[in-house]
Amino acid sequence: SLYYPLLMQRIVARRLDKIVTVSNKSAEDIERYFKVPGEKIRVVYNGIDLETFRPLKNAKKIPNTLIFVGNTDDRKKGILYLLQAMQLLEDHIKLIVVDGGAARKEYASSLVREYGLEDRVVFTGNITQDKLIGLYGAAQIAVVPSLYEGFGFPAGEAMACGLPVIATWAGALPEVVGEEGEGGILVPPRDPKALAFHIKSLLQDGKNLEKMGELARKRIAENFTWEK
Repeated sequence: SLYYPLLMQRIVARRLDKIVTVSNKSAEDIERYFKVPGEKIRVVYNGIDLETFRPLKNAKKIPNTLIFVGNTDDRKKGILYLLQAMQLLEDHIKLIVVDGGAARKEYASSLVREYGLEDRVVFTGNITQDKLIGLYGAAQIAVVPSLYEGFGFPAGEAMACGLPVIATWAGALPEVVGEEGEGGILVPPRDPKALAFHIKSLLQDGKNLEKMGELARKRIAENFTWEK
């Protein structure tokens, strides 16, 4: 049962002298659901290694390519709505799905078959970090369609690699992605039409695509380094 561990977390949280969490949204949720006074909570953002997650020199972009990184069996990651958005987009737009979890996952692959997207969606399976950074270098947009994120590493790491992000307003993602156009675009969760519209618009605007990628890297460098 999910209730028991949540109950224990609530009991333990109230007895702690201080709680450190990774976003203002997480702090709000801890205060609200665990009834912890706000003055006992301190926000310290996650750090992202800018030397590891970086734009690759001479990287060759694959035109009209999107990348999704996350556990596709976790419904909160929103892969359903991204695949529904793919149905609304032209056939030349492709999606790379990076899911390093268990080898046998059926949820996303069954949706791909149901939606007739077999020729447009590639599942990489478990890959090395270097391979992941290479895929960030090859893609044009990272999509993070989550229904909730306590922080949002896939968004932050993609941005550190100089990739613009289309994400949702869910959880802490606005804290990572920033203001509209600063390093990405925010859309409502559970809205495949909004995802499709902004994916198409950004792919058609090469100058804005490049500029937004540069701003994305800058935002991570200014706010989410280990030193910070």
